[in-house]
This record gives sequence, C-alpha cells and structure tokens, in this order.
Amino acid sequence: MFAFTSLGGKVPDSVNDGSGPPQFIITGQNYHRIRSLLPDPGQKPKFVQLYIYDTQHEIMHRQGIFRQTSEIDQELITELLKMIDTHNVIAQSFRRVREFYQCHPSEIFSLKLYSHRKVDRRTYNTPSCDEVAALIVGDFDSSDHGRDIIVRSTVGQLQRIYETHALYWPLQYPLLFPYGEDSYQLNIPYRGQVGGYVPGRRTRVSLREFICFRLQIREQEDGIIHKCRRLFQQFVVDCFTMIESQRLYEIRMKQSTIRGEVLQGIEEAMHRGDEEASSIGMRVILPSSFTGGRRYMFNRCQDAMAIC
Repeated sequence: MFAFTSLGGKVPDSVNDGSGPPQFIITGQNYHRIRSLLPDPGQKPKFVQLYIYDTQHEIMHRQGIFRQTSEIDQELITELLKMIDTHNVIAQSFRRVREFYQCHPSEIFSLKLYSHRKVDRRTYNTPSCDEVAALIVGDFDSSDHGRDIIVRSTVGQLQRIYETHALYWPLQYPLLFPYGEDSYQLNIPYRGQVGGYVPGRRTRVSLREFICFRLQIREQEDGIIHKCRRLFQQFVVDCFTMIESQRLYEIRMKQSTIRGEVLQGIEEAMHRGDEEASSIGMRVILPSSFTGGRRYMFNRCQDAMAIC
C-alpha cells in the first residue's frame, strides 16, 4: 500500500486457503520496477504516483488497492502516512515533486535517484533529502547517468531498479526502512581493512553477507524487520532472489573461466563451417556449483548412485 515500486514475478496465492500457516511464494524472475511520476490520462495513480498526483484523495486511492476496503482502518493509514512523510527522506523527495507539479503543472520534469552517496554510509547511515534524489526541470540528455535512475514525469514504460542500487529496499519496503536507509551497494569495504589489493582475498562485502547482517537479531536494536509477520516472509524471499540474481549475473560475466564457448558448441560450429551467428546461439552455461542447475543435479545424481 505504501511502496514506491512494484514487485515483479508471479505470486500465487492459491496455497493460502486457511488450512495452514500463510506462505509467500514467488515464481518466475523477480524484479522491482518504478512507474512514471504522473499517471497516464484516464488511469488511476499507483505506487509512487500516489505521493504526487491527486493527493486530496490519496487515502481513498490507497484503500482502493485492496478489494475489501471496509476492513482497512482509515485512521491507521493516515497515521502511517504522517509518519512516512515526517521521517522518510524518499517520501519527502517525492512530496517536493508534488509541490513543484502543483505550481507548474505544464512543466516537464524528472527525478534523479542517486545510487551512491559521497559520505561514509557506515557512519552517516541516515541520508538527507538532497543526497537521495534531485529534481530536474526541463528535458535533458540522460545517456550518461551511470547507475542513477531517472524517473520522468510521463513515460509509457516501467523502469527496472537493480539489486545493487542503494534504494532497492527502501523504495519497496518503506515500513521496514522508515528513514530511507541505504540498502546494499557495491564496493562496501570490510571494517578495519588495511593494506592494498591481495589476489584471491576479498576486501568488499558481498550481497549475501550484507543480507545476513541485516537479518541478524541484536539485543541493542529493536528489530522492525522480524516483527512484520507476512511482510517479513516477503522480504526474506525477495532477499533470496536478490542473491540468486546476483550469482547468475556473475556467472554470465565469467563464462570464459568455465570454458563456455566449448560447452555451447561454438568451436564445433566453426569447424563445420557455420558462418551464420544466429544459428549458433548464445547460451549461458551454469557451473556445477550453482544449486539447482543442470550440471549440479547431474553431479548429485552421480554421487547418489555411487553411494548406493
């Protein structure tokens, strides 16, 4: 109801028929996508558009997301929105866009969501409004914006937010990260790391290590994530898909180390004299270390046969 982005993939809910504890299952490729700042003509606002467009009826639009609107406490929605507007820097950035749109409804504008901040995120872990996003008025060339995301005022297609973006979690779970804290980013150094680069030794925090750090239960902190019941289930499943997606990306970038050109038959095709590249194909070979892959299952089957 309060998310800025939409969750990709298919979420079958047929298993939650009341006969057992609730489950969150997702099938297909999971991803987070963000819409344009303003809805198309004749369409109702959704997700991030609820923070900008027709905010006079914002409570009604948020209640309309669910079918059984009579069971939703309107006063609770109002209090949660007030909390988000007061403390969440991402919501404050979109509210600034709302104020600009109300004063200049005919202007073309965009919002740039920064992927990295210049300060040390381990010390200053609560970002400010200007460090999260920047409002851009008028048209501009967006060909060189790096990993930053440009959300335009009106555009017909959804835009994907990748797992390594700093706002991947706070855009999808504003109730779990009420202050808009940064999620995982690339090149987070280990604490107390000294010395230069050493071959074979990792000096940066991996995505899996960062997720384990956020899921730890600490006596000194009040774990909001662990108290969210079904939303906690969705968050954990989302974290697992993030790790799998990152692993598949690394495998795709390191095909040369597993001799992918040999396994996909390119050398054999060249020996046969095939010159048409489209007939050869471009497959991504999964190594045997990838859990659930074809070579992984083949090795496990061979091990089971050897034991028997």
